Amino acid sequence: MKQVAKKYIVLLGIFFMVLSCKEMPEDFTIHSKELPMAAQEDKGTLEFDVTVDPSSTLRVGDKITFLFSGNADVVEFYSGTFGHAYDYRDKDRFYDVGAHLSFQSSKAPSTGNSQPNWEPAELFYSTDFNGDRTSANAYTSVKAATWIPITDRFNLPRGTPQGLTAYVHSGAGDITDIFAGDGPVYLAWHCTTQAASNRVQFRVIESSIQGAVADNSSLSTELYNQSQLNFQWVLNSAAANQGSRLPTDYTSATTLQWDGIYDNTSGPFKEGYAISEPLELPQFNAGRDVSTTIVGRWDANRMKYTFTYDKAGEYEVAFIAYYLGSEQEITKTLTLNIVE
Repeated sequence: MKQVAKKYIVLLGIFFMVLSCKEMPEDFTIHSKELPMAAQEDKGTLEFDVTVDPSSTLRVGDKITFLFSGNADVVEFYSGTFGHAYDYRDKDRFYDVGAHLSFQSSKAPSTGNSQPNWEPAELFYSTDFNGDRTSANAYTSVKAATWIPITDRFNLPRGTPQGLTAYVHSGAGDITDIFAGDGPVYLAWHCTTQAASNRVQFRVIESSIQGAVADNSSLSTELYNQSQLNFQWVLNSAAANQGSRLPTDYTSATTLQWDGIYDNTSGPFKEGYAISEPLELPQFNAGRDVSTTIVGRWDANRMKYTFTYDKAGEYEVAFIAYYLGSEQEITKTLTLNIVE
């Protein structure tokens, strides 16, 4: 904070106002810590104190009045609210991010006896998959990994297929816990077509993982969309070696689809894993918190400043007072319990 005492503040206008005998407002606030240097006479020992006006009510939405006394040129105010906390004035503030997955899915009926395939897809995740989605040994790698089901966290089309355009919204399922380990996470749609049966198609669109900052919802943002998830199919040999009858299982920037095979009545069990890119859950860096700079006309060594809190809670409030062009500095802190 001492280095701030050496910075400049635009006081020329204030000085000119005083020189021209114009009245200054009791409170004058600027939201900047860049203070222009002004030549200062020796003012002696810095003095500063702050109290809460006894008439103030510590309730959400009510104005709280802080009363200042002393001879400081500038007072910097940290309200203790998000982005304005004294403890984070000189260090970055990191927030843990939660994760919520959502998507839309549908499935289409086929002719004949397709009921064995009415539930063709389940959603899994793995933290020990080696990431091989393309080599000749990819399917072996997939089967060697541990895949944990999370389908029950979402709404999927169940029972009789209603068609590929009859999408069911999954809801925003919380998947924060799957990122608890140190390594990356892989999502996988496991899709099947049973032996000696007719296929059922399955489609997923609009996949999205939203990052949620619990302390400040305005910081929440999308971490991965469907294109960034970049699902790729890894098929078992029966599905991969169908020749001209290869199922049109495909993924694109917008769509993931399992087609199985139109007529598998004489064919073996088919399965595929549509596996995502490796996923990580970042922390959110909100940067350093900032103060509000208060400059005012001292009246009989007194000045006041008002502030309103919009959320209940305990707030550590800090005021830093100093002379311009001086190393002298006084910090005062208050703890306020704001109630509804």
